[in-house]
Amino acid sequence: MSFTLRNTAIVAAALSGFLFGCATSQKTQVVQPGDQNLSCNAVKEELAKLDKAQAEIDSKKGVTGTNVAAAIFWLPGLAYTYYDAGEATRLISDRKSALISIYNNKNCTS
Repeated sequence: MSFTLRNTAIVAAALSGFLFGCATSQKTQVVQPGDQNLSCNAVKEELAKLDKAQAEIDSKKGVTGTNVAAAIFWLPGLAYTYYDAGEATRLISDRKSALISIYNNKNCTS
């Protein structure tokens, strides 16, 4: 039985869905231009944004439709999702450290 062009397109679409179906997390740049010029309140706002970004990353690591499908059909996709979330978490942690250092150097108070 030979594949027709339509069948080939369906298979290609399904495979690309598995390949690109991994849940990826937005990456944070650790040091950003203008960080040293941030006010104390602006640093606090940046830290709050990082907390929200971390919550979004954590939500991708649980039992989600994408993760269940990856576990069933494409285990490397699930592994990549967790690797990617770990990398994003590391970058957020590094950014928080950089911002806290700026906050402390400016003698900001809580």
